[in-house]
Amino acid sequence: MTKERWLLLYVLAVTLVVAFAIALIVQVYEFRKDFSYLQSLKKEEVNLEVVWGQLLLEQSALTQPSRLEQAAVKELNMHAPSQKELIIVKP
Repeated sequence: MTKERWLLLYVLAVTLVVAFAIALIVQVYEFRKDFSYLQSLKKEEVNLEVVWGQLLLEQSALTQPSRLEQAAVKELNMHAPSQKELIIVKP
């Protein structure tokens, strides 16, 4: 081989090494960016689980029979019927 061919092969090899190095850097950058996004999604998941737990507690508190009775009396002016208000229908 001539000296010019060796030089051409050397330049080609250096170019390939630089291209692979740049591709590797881009790959690592994309991985870190995706990993950071994944971590933020996991934090959001934990926060949503906390909110879900609070909503379940609130739902159980609001659906207690005593709470429903209080709401019916206060907001709808409902009351238990007295003996005079009762009408019994017999078939």
